[in-house]
Amino acid sequence: MKREHLHLLGRWALITVSLSALLFLTAGTTHVTSIHRYLLVSSTLLLITIFAVDPQLAKERAHPGDAGTDDGSRFAAGFLSLITATVAALSVGRLSPLFNVPTSIRNTALGVYGLSSILQAWTMIVNPFFSPSVRLQTERSQCVIQNGPYTLMRHPGYFAMSISVPATALAIGSWLALVPAVAFCSTNPTACSIRRRVPEEESFWVR
Repeated sequence: MKREHLHLLGRWALITVSLSALLFLTAGTTHVTSIHRYLLVSSTLLLITIFAVDPQLAKERAHPGDAGTDDGSRFAAGFLSLITATVAALSVGRLSPLFNVPTSIRNTALGVYGLSSILQAWTMIVNPFFSPSVRLQTERSQCVIQNGPYTLMRHPGYFAMSISVPATALAIGSWLALVPAVAFCSTNPTACSIRRRVPEEESFWVR
């Protein structure tokens, strides 16, 4: 196995172990089936994405160019996404069953989460310029992507994220976790939301 593949595998293992530990410690138990299923689906899709995405895109996402705009929305979006999963684990493991989602809804939500994550991975595979920083990547000859999921909608990646985070709350099994999930998807201009980036990117390309 090549060195870069070992590096990617190690990165995947670190993320998977860290997320698993966080959710199970928060839940206070390892005996929550919905958490196991969520981790299985998320870790599998993460592994596929890590190996399928263009290495240059991975580098760009890890270290966006200084010329891009960054208002803190990337950190806030990641934070709210992580908080959603954490609150869900806390709810199903330690809080009142009143906040828990029925098993049938959990299973449906897990399917929705899987499909939205596949769409997001597809977007990143097709679009080698899917950077968290809004900037023109002249050093990589950036152009507008018009194939793959972009034939269906203009912002498939953001659409997928806006679906996957609420689906995470329900897949793990918590109504309460929809609160940070809604904050993640909020159209409120004071909230750090992925939807704030859409008009920003639209205006960027028509300058």
